[in-house]
Amino acid sequence: MTIMMRPTILFSTLVAVWGSAFAAVPVTGQPPDDDEGTFRFAILADRNGGMRPGVFEDAVDKVNCLQPDFVLSVGDLIDGYTQEPGVWNEQWEEFEAIVNRLGMPFYFVPGNHDISNGELLSAWKERRGDPYYCFVHENVLFLILHTEDLSGGGIGPEQIRFAVEALAAHPDVRWTLLFFHRPLWLYEDQAGYGPIEEALAGRSYTVFTGHHHNYLKAERHGMTHYVLATTGGGSALRGPEFGEFDHVTWVTMKPDGPVVTLLALDGILSDGIVDETTRGPVDSLREGLWMRVDPVLHEDEAFDRLPLVIHLSNPQAYPLEVSGHLAAPSGLRFEPEDVAIQVPPAGWLDFKVDLLAVPAIPIHDLNEAGLELELTGAYAIGERRLTLPARKRVLLDWVGSVEMITGAIRIDGDLSDWKGQDFTEVSHPSFIYEDWDWHGPEDGRFRFAVARDADRLLIAVQTFDDRVLVSARRGVLQDRLYLDIETASGRIRIEGVAGTEEADIAVRATAGGLVGEFAFPLPVGEEMIRLNVGWMDHDRPENTKPSVLWWRDLSVPGFGSLRVDQK
Repeated sequence: MTIMMRPTILFSTLVAVWGSAFAAVPVTGQPPDDDEGTFRFAILADRNGGMRPGVFEDAVDKVNCLQPDFVLSVGDLIDGYTQEPGVWNEQWEEFEAIVNRLGMPFYFVPGNHDISNGELLSAWKERRGDPYYCFVHENVLFLILHTEDLSGGGIGPEQIRFAVEALAAHPDVRWTLLFFHRPLWLYEDQAGYGPIEEALAGRSYTVFTGHHHNYLKAERHGMTHYVLATTGGGSALRGPEFGEFDHVTWVTMKPDGPVVTLLALDGILSDGIVDETTRGPVDSLREGLWMRVDPVLHEDEAFDRLPLVIHLSNPQAYPLEVSGHLAAPSGLRFEPEDVAIQVPPAGWLDFKVDLLAVPAIPIHDLNEAGLELELTGAYAIGERRLTLPARKRVLLDWVGSVEMITGAIRIDGDLSDWKGQDFTEVSHPSFIYEDWDWHGPEDGRFRFAVARDADRLLIAVQTFDDRVLVSARRGVLQDRLYLDIETASGRIRIEGVAGTEEADIAVRATAGGLVGEFAFPLPVGEEMIRLNVGWMDHDRPENTKPSVLWWRDLSVPGFGSLRVDQK
C-alpha cells in the first residue's frame, strides 16, 4: 500500500516537482514584468490656486495604498503669496505634516505659489536647499527645475547653466525625466527653457509640468510632454474629457521608457484622454470663449423689452454646434427661446434675442437675480462628441443720478444721517476679482448710497459679512472698501480699512461688517461722473488672494454712469 503525503509547498513549485501529475498553470505566455531597471513612482499635481480642502490628503492616503518607490510633485504645494513668516511657516508645517504620512520619499518641486517673492524663496532654501536639483535612480536622470526665476515665470541664466551642466554630466543615462511647474515649452519665448531643450537633443526624455490646472499630453521633438491637472487645486471639475479632474500620475519606468497612467481619485484613466488632436476644441469648450453677450446700457431704470446680442465664434477646424433653451427668471421670457445654430470652422455669427417683461421691471432687480444665458457647444471629432455648456452673465446698467442731499452728512462712520437716502443693494456683483473665494450672498454682500452737497460727492458703504477680518496694520490683507471715481478731470481710486478717520474718509468695523463714509471734492458744474464701489471680503488670514466684489465693471463703456443733480 502506497501512502501519498499531502505536500506543503507552493503550487508553482509543486508543478515543477510532480510534472504532469497536475494540470498546467492557466497563464498567458507573456513574461513577468520584472525586468531589471523597472521601477514605479507617483506624481502629485497642483494642490493650490483655489485649494479644495481634503483632496490632496485623500490622494496621499491612496498613494500609500499603491506603494510606489517614491513620489514627486509639480509645484503649488502651499498657498504662498505672502511676506509674513508666521503665515508661510504655518502653511509649510501643514503641508509637511501631510506628505510625512507617505511611507516613501517625497520630492519637493516649487511652483509660483511656493516661491512668489524673495522672502518665500529664502524660506524654501532654508527649509530644503536649492529649488532646482537632480538625482539618478536606476540609471534614469531626474532633473527638477524652478520656473519662478523670472518675473511672470521663467528660468534664469544660473539655473540654465546648472541644467545644461547636469545633462552634460550624465550623457549615458537610459532616460531623462524633467519636472517643473510652468509648462514653459508652451510659452512663445519659452522663458529660458530653449537652451535646456537644445541640451536635451539626442537623448530620450519626458517632461512633467502643472500650473494650468487642466490636463494635456503633447509631443515635442518626438518626446512626450505632460501638463498635469490637479490634486486638490482650483478646478471646475467638468470631467476627464475636458482635462479637469483630480488625479495621481502613476509612472512605470521600464527599460525602453516610461509608461504613464492617470489614476483619477475615483477611477483609472488612459494618458491619452486629451491630446493635441482634441486640445483646441477642448480648450474652446472649457474656456467658453465661443459665446459672448454684449453688455447693455439701458436708457431707463426699468424695461419691458431688452434687446441682447449674442456673439458666437469658432476658432477650431471643426464645425461648432450651438444649442439650448434660454431660460428666464419668473415673469420674464426670451424671444426666441430655443437656439440651434452651427458655426462653421474658423467662422463667427451674431444673433439677437429679446428679453420681455410684463409688467416692466427694474434692471437692478435683474442684476440682483444674476441673470445668465446658457447654451451648449459641441464638436464632433471622429467617433467622439465633446459637449459642454457655456454660461455667461448678462451685464446690465442704466444711467443713474446723484441727488442733492437734504441735511448735513458727517464723515464719521455713522450712517444714521443717511436714513432718508436710497441704498443700492449688491448681492450679485457685476465683477469679482479672485471669484473662487466668494461663495455667494450668504458669504458676503454690501450696499451703498450716493449723494451730493454743495461741493462734495458723498458715498456711504455698508458690508454684511459672515466673518469680519480686520487688522491695526493698514498694509496687511484685510476687509477693505474701494471707490473708483471718474470725473472730467480724471480717475482716482480711494480705499479705506477699519480705523481710518480722516477729514474725507471714515471706516469702522462692526460685528457684521464694515461701515464707511467718503467725501470727494466735486468740480463745479460737473454733470456726469462714473462710479464703482468695491469690497475686499477677506475671510481666511492664510489666504493671500481674497475676493474683491465690485458693483460694476468700469471696463464696459458707460457703466457706472451717474448724472449729477445741479440744483
